[in-house]
Amino acid sequence: MIRRILATCLGSALAFALLACGAAPASAQSTIKQPGDHPHYTLELEPHILAQYGNLPYTDDGFGIGMRFSVPFVHNGPISTINNNIGMSFGLDWVHFGDDNRCNGRGNPDFFTDTCSATELWFPVTVQWNFFLTKIISVFGELGLSGHYARWDYEGPCNAGGDCRYHASYLNLFEPVFWGGGRFLLWPGGGLTVRLGWPYVSFGASFLL
Repeated sequence: MIRRILATCLGSALAFALLACGAAPASAQSTIKQPGDHPHYTLELEPHILAQYGNLPYTDDGFGIGMRFSVPFVHNGPISTINNNIGMSFGLDWVHFGDDNRCNGRGNPDFFTDTCSATELWFPVTVQWNFFLTKIISVFGELGLSGHYARWDYEGPCNAGGDCRYHASYLNLFEPVFWGGGRFLLWPGGGLTVRLGWPYVSFGASFLL
């Protein structure tokens, strides 16, 4: 039930962002050929909710929250003739996976148990390339690596009989990640951001500082 509610909320949020894009006046002036005609910010803060569908600890998707910190280091470029910038993005994401009857040991054979839950942490570091299409709409691509920590909690038989609670963990410092997304500046200095890619999709608010 909780998963269905979270999935519905995330789907509604994504739909709202797309509607916000469509709600912009059809006559909105394009700024892609106007170099530098975009907010000049030193830091973007992006709290978001997310749904992880890739690199799963078991069959079901996970839901969580996260934060991005993006810092542009080229305010107009790398292509000087269009409206773009490029920077580094750093993140922290927490994802929870509810009860299942199968755990995946990340390289070990799957094992079955009465109950299994998992929690994952992601620490993405990406290069973010932004293209400012209008005063409201910008799109971006991201490519990078992420630290990835996963922990499983599961029940299994005790030596003395009955069931005991166990846990296992996994750590990889260099998981490849990539995303594409859109940003919709709906108020001065901020708006909404949709991100689609691997291993999760996210929806959040952007604050340009």
